[in-house]
Amino acid sequence: MHRHSILALVTLAASAASAPAAGAATIQTDTRCYQEQQEVVVRGSGFAPLSTVNVARNGKVFASAQADANGAFVGKFATPVTPDEVRERLYQLSATDMVNTAVTTYRSTKIFANFKPASGNPATLQVRFTIHGFGLVRRRSPVYLHYVDPKGRERRTIQLGTAAGVCGRIERSRERRLFPFRAQRGTWILQFDTRKQYERATSKRRTPWVRKPVEVS
Repeated sequence: MHRHSILALVTLAASAASAPAAGAATIQTDTRCYQEQQEVVVRGSGFAPLSTVNVARNGKVFASAQADANGAFVGKFATPVTPDEVRERLYQLSATDMVNTAVTTYRSTKIFANFKPASGNPATLQVRFTIHGFGLVRRRSPVYLHYVDPKGRERRTIQLGTAAGVCGRIERSRERRLFPFRAQRGTWILQFDTRKQYERATSKRRTPWVRKPVEVS
């Protein structure tokens, strides 16, 4: 983890209203799963008023915050990049003022789509698809595969299944033909998407997608 990727935690301004009764310390993130390097917002409450709260990820302190007069704080940081072979990771997040401690968990994921085996006769090749990160916007999203021919025209759309789990994954789909039709020669684009209606995906899209070129010779 590179320290320059961490954003400093910031103190939550004290409320003008009367402080709530003290209780057990708690922390929570603003959602349960994040894309790599996405900003995580963490909120804490129930800490000692005006105390310094140390925040750790998987047991390693990486930031601190000043609790307000109500014993609350809010902070932001970027979730780390994971190695290429790690597509989803569970993190434990903890916060302590040395008297009160709170713990929660969150996950991070790559947006990933691929198939195995990766090569063979496109007319007969049977593959299984793997999908990760397709539940970031909406839980249990259907996952579609759009076949785009070498001229940029959509040839067919199929549904691969439903993204399961907190981050949205299909670990191993049922075996099926890579091309469920006779594919002409050239570079095809396989666009994995949560939208049933095909539209060329760009960086402006909020919903997850992967475009994968496949050469047919």
